[in-house]
Amino acid sequence: MHKTARQKLLMELLLEQGQVGIGQLVEQLQVSADTVRRDLADLEKQGLAQKNHGGAVALDLSAMNRHQRSALIPDVKIELGRRVVEKIPAGATLFLDAGSTVLAVATLLKGPATVITTSLDIAHHLSDKPEVELILLGGKWDKQQRLFSGSATLSLLEKYRADIAILGACALHARFGLSASQEGDAEVKRAMLAASSEHWVVADHMKLNRCEPYLVAPLTDIHQLFLDAPWNEFDVSGSTQVSITQS
Repeated sequence: MHKTARQKLLMELLLEQGQVGIGQLVEQLQVSADTVRRDLADLEKQGLAQKNHGGAVALDLSAMNRHQRSALIPDVKIELGRRVVEKIPAGATLFLDAGSTVLAVATLLKGPATVITTSLDIAHHLSDKPEVELILLGGKWDKQQRLFSGSATLSLLEKYRADIAILGACALHARFGLSASQEGDAEVKRAMLAASSEHWVVADHMKLNRCEPYLVAPLTDIHQLFLDAPWNEFDVSGSTQVSITQS
């Protein structure tokens, strides 16, 4: 199998399973362990994969920019976005953060609605929808993640209240809750939760059983959780409602 085809298959396995072991890759790709390690080294240089404990390999989501994350499993994100939009009541005021899956929500959103966001991409998608009142929170521009954050953003956000905060997830862990890879992103997410009545999180399977450095909220603070696959590690008997969309 050619190197390009091997790496494409390797990425497909990571997308499907979240992480894989070196031994599993040797068996499935029918190549030597050295070949697998060279392929993984190439993917690491591209910021697409990272080695974990015990020889396992996972997608390096925190190292990817917004464009790279948006390109991952787009069909899954559209289905998740459709499910979220179905539950949004007409006339609601919404906080939307800058997650790539939340962008799918924005592209499918139909008004009437008011949207308050820190995402330039979401603002672009909604700017021509006359039934949506759009409020873009400025501040310090992060050109890699394509969002506004920092003290100016937080100061602006304090002036608003929303019916629902709809957040994407950098990482979701059954014990450690919702966390983010960037401090500024976590601060904005926390502020959106504090200023909204309902807290919704939308996440694909790659974000499950992961933990990033900056805490956003425990899962007990989340009212609705939208997933694309069952999450066996999470106790569904609690107060958080879980909606699973399988494309």
